[in-house]
Amino acid sequence: MKKALIVLLTLFCCFASADSKLRIAVYMAGEEPKEVVGVHKVLGGELAKAINRSDRYSAVDRTEAILNQLTKEHKFQRSGAVSDDQIKALGQQFGAQYLCIVEISALQGNSYYLDMRLVNVVTAELVSTATANSDLKYDAEMVRVAQQTARELVDMEGIKKEREMAKKRAILVTGLGLDILGAGAIAYGFYENNNVKSFKKAGEYKNAEYSVKSRDRAYIAGGLLLILGTGVSLTLLF
Repeated sequence: MKKALIVLLTLFCCFASADSKLRIAVYMAGEEPKEVVGVHKVLGGELAKAINRSDRYSAVDRTEAILNQLTKEHKFQRSGAVSDDQIKALGQQFGAQYLCIVEISALQGNSYYLDMRLVNVVTAELVSTATANSDLKYDAEMVRVAQQTARELVDMEGIKKEREMAKKRAILVTGLGLDILGAGAIAYGFYENNNVKSFKKAGEYKNAEYSVKSRDRAYIAGGLLLILGTGVSLTLLF
């Protein structure tokens, strides 16, 4: 009984995890280059497979279904251009939160340029992009390009977070550095203050006057550095 409950809980967690992923409908737009027959099917399928390996997204190649839907519209031409209203309608119809639009353009020298765009179907906003150049000669090369661009496409958010974390770390280090310098300056001020007392006690008033100036400058500089360091650190809260 206990083992059965563990299995059921495991299956539930797997289904819950799968359902929590954001769904992407892959659409191979534009005309398929005649020199690389089948590239739309290979890239579309491999792109969906590669995206499915991410923790955040699940994808399915819906090129044919999307084409069938778009061809019902009188003004549609297979140019790759999809309007905002069409994007929203497609997302609603296919139960996807994002539409991955892929276009292949032929370049000189028997090479091709792949342009992938990840679009939010609710707002029609561009979320992420990925590009690649390839000759697409072999199936293995198509698979490699699909995997490479998929990682670039879905990892953009992770890259942005990493950049934000790096920025926060830099701010924190700067703030701590300023605080340390400020504390050191104030400590030097205490040192000079002791010198002031010693020089006055010994009747060395000129040395005492010099130490007073050094002490005051150290206190002012230390206080400013501590304030500045605290201000820098507080920016992490906002």
